[in-house]
Amino acid sequence: MIIENGELKDIVRREKQGAKPLDNKDEKVAVEFINKYWQRIVEKWIDFFVMKKVVKTTYIKERI
Repeated sequence: MIIENGELKDIVRREKQGAKPLDNKDEKVAVEFINKYWQRIVEKWIDFFVMKKVVKTTYIKERI
């Protein structure tokens, strides 16, 4: 994710050796998910990697 001035600017996709890329339908769902929840994702990354806090699992029950 590319974030500038507190706004999500771009979602960068990269290939991982040994893993198949997502098909078009799954990629579209992943992008929609990231666009909807990017702020929560970034908050949890900061809490875990920077603040060294224990992060609770979040269950998302609504459809995208």
